[in-house]
Amino acid sequence: MDIRNLVWQRWAVVATVFLGIFVRLWQYVSNPSIWVDEAAIARNVLDRQPLQLFQPLDYAQLAPPGFLFGVKLSAAAFGSSEYALRLFPIAAGVVSVVLFFFVAQVVLRPFASIVATFMFSTAIPLIFFSSNLKQYSSDVAITLFVILITLELHRFSITDQNIMKFALAPVILLFFSQVAIFSLAASGAVIFFDAFISKREDWRRRFVIVLWWATAVLIAIGYSFFSITSADNAYLHNFWAHAFLPETGWGGWLWNTAQRIFAGSANANAFDGSLSYKWPGLFTVLFIYGSVIFIIRKPIHGSLIIGPLLLPLLASAAQAYQFGTRVSLFLLPLILIILVAGADDLGRLLIPHQIGQYIPGLLLPFAVFSFSQQLPPRTQEHLRPVIQYVSDHWKSEDSLWVYYGAGQAFEYYRKLIPISGDIHIGDCNRSDPRAYLHQVDVERGRARVWILMAHGSGAFGFDERNLIITYLETIGLKIDEIHAPLNDLSAGRAAAYLFDLSDPEKLAVSSAKEFPIQNDFQPQAWTCYGTMSPFGASEWIIGEVMNRNIP
Repeated sequence: MDIRNLVWQRWAVVATVFLGIFVRLWQYVSNPSIWVDEAAIARNVLDRQPLQLFQPLDYAQLAPPGFLFGVKLSAAAFGSSEYALRLFPIAAGVVSVVLFFFVAQVVLRPFASIVATFMFSTAIPLIFFSSNLKQYSSDVAITLFVILITLELHRFSITDQNIMKFALAPVILLFFSQVAIFSLAASGAVIFFDAFISKREDWRRRFVIVLWWATAVLIAIGYSFFSITSADNAYLHNFWAHAFLPETGWGGWLWNTAQRIFAGSANANAFDGSLSYKWPGLFTVLFIYGSVIFIIRKPIHGSLIIGPLLLPLLASAAQAYQFGTRVSLFLLPLILIILVAGADDLGRLLIPHQIGQYIPGLLLPFAVFSFSQQLPPRTQEHLRPVIQYVSDHWKSEDSLWVYYGAGQAFEYYRKLIPISGDIHIGDCNRSDPRAYLHQVDVERGRARVWILMAHGSGAFGFDERNLIITYLETIGLKIDEIHAPLNDLSAGRAAAYLFDLSDPEKLAVSSAKEFPIQNDFQPQAWTCYGTMSPFGASEWIIGEVMNRNIP
């Protein structure tokens, strides 16, 4: 290889890795507010003793105990701020950039590995969830680490001195990532069959490692059944119903899933796992081609990369795993590697000359455009400055009514931002919107009533937030309003409104019982389960969840 090519490629590697680390730290340092799912995790961690983190979590949350312990430890050491709670995820996010390059440089050609690393570094979901209080970034890092360990096992012999390191290290990682069962199972299968096919001298030691891993995977699967309640299971199956492979029409389902992964809309207010690239058909074909080529040309590498993708898909068919959503974020790095591998092989096929190796570079504009459409930092549901504004303008006679969608985050922030007085947190009731009007009616007659909102609003059809504000504007006078960030005009933005509800003439115009409501949507009471119930779901909501037919 030309020494000049070697030098610029090394600089390109440094630049792409540095870029990935920089944008993740940029998102972290911007310190966006805790949003509803993060708040649910935060409350579980902060309100529980360490051993209670092994028990099923509240608010329909699922997270591995190692991740929860890591967050608990950082909170104990540095406090309960957003920075402290997100320290574990951002550390995993930063490490994942380096791990990805190490994996890419083994399974791809040099230039292709640089392209893949750039796409990984600039993928918006991977950036956003690296500083999000969920286990998604550690899932990514641990999946890559398991694959990297298996690549090392493939290259080197196992001795009595290093067998325990290879046997135990990945097993411990299952404590920190539930989805590591997929990469560990695929890696174990690769090691097992490779020992036979290659007739390795250390095959006995390899079987010991595989046995360790298989046992750990089975234990992890058993723990996953223990860590979820029947109501949680029913809720998650219904909430993620679109993410389970159906018995019929699976071709259309696969195409819709591919579209969602490759070309979901570039929506800065969507908490999804889409790459938001254009032309999903192109990327779908490239993914299929890359998968086939990987298996043909590099069966070991192909099995390690494709196996952790195939196993969740099979689990989805068994109604045991949600495929193609943000919970399967750990699959994005593997998808990126396959896409680049497909483009690289096409370059080798179409342009035999050395210039063919640069064909994967044609994928870079897609990554650049997607990144430019959703530049960090992302601060949706930015409730902290809104609550701070209410606190700064609070008067002794004020009262506060909190929309249930903001309830989880408010319960977290009320311990950090002082607000004391008459506070009511509303209940979720997606079967009877009029219930919201009865809830805010308790504030009638007050001269200063703050209404705090975030999340929700039209997620299941009916715009509850608009109904509430329209009703309050009918019976009272809006005297102040704030939302954050100022450029967030989404329906679920964090906002606070100050109303005067003391004018008898305005109050006489309407009431919760009489106010006209036009609602053409089916009741969705079961969706009030989980994070939408800040104080835990009522027996009625639990019954609504359990009475729905699980697919």
